Amino acid sequence: MKKIICLYLIMISILSAFSQKNKYVSFKISKRVSIDMVYIKADTFVRKNYYGDTLHYYKLRPIVAENAFNGYDTICISDYYIAKFEVTRELYYSIMKKDPSFFKRDPRNPHGSWQTTNNCPVESISWYEACDFIDSLNKLTKQKFRLPTEAEWEYAAHGGTTAFKYSGSNDAKEVAWKWGDSYPHDIGSKHPNAYGLYDMSGNVSEWCSDWFSAYYYIPDTLYSNPIGMRHIQPRNGIRAGQEENQGSE
Repeated sequence: MKKIICLYLIMISILSAFSQKNKYVSFKISKRVSIDMVYIKADTFVRKNYYGDTLHYYKLRPIVAENAFNGYDTICISDYYIAKFEVTRELYYSIMKKDPSFFKRDPRNPHGSWQTTNNCPVESISWYEACDFIDSLNKLTKQKFRLPTEAEWEYAAHGGTTAFKYSGSNDAKEVAWKWGDSYPHDIGSKHPNAYGLYDMSGNVSEWCSDWFSAYYYIPDTLYSNPIGMRHIQPRNGIRAGQEENQGSE
């Protein structure tokens, strides 16, 4: 479902200040920067594992290995909030005081081909850098943001339906910037999915707290908020999220 240009991060956090489940909440980081969150209601969903370990997405092939499950996974997820947009370069800089993005305009060449702005998603950060960002954000806001699990990310990306090939449409041009577009674009420039989430297909790819592997799942098992295998890859980018049913310390 997700077209990959470069690597970037997604966030999930824990909201305790809201007695009622608001569909949208916002955290003010500075006069110019805020984090908008969308409420995702607890649910159970079923997904089909055709290819197993999706880290090998460039060479998709059915699993035939011993102890690998090529079947249906049934997953229960609790209420959570997830960021409406990918984490921008401006948001990342406001927290970390640096911009590691590869795709940005060179001040020595203002007419260069990479015309990205501060409203583009931050990219070219490692999983560890994404975690450092989350830690710094939590210290600043006194909240408990975290990276979403891949199960939470996938459920949010579907937008409550499996009818679409991409997140929110069968037409990639409506919802996604893709390989041929060559560089990141401003967040929210395409249509959202049914949950109101932007760029869940295309633009840049996003870090989760874990990665999907068929070897993690056991046949005929119901999983509740599964936390699979952890990332060890060196590069990626950001979006945000929050568990709704836990309190902050």
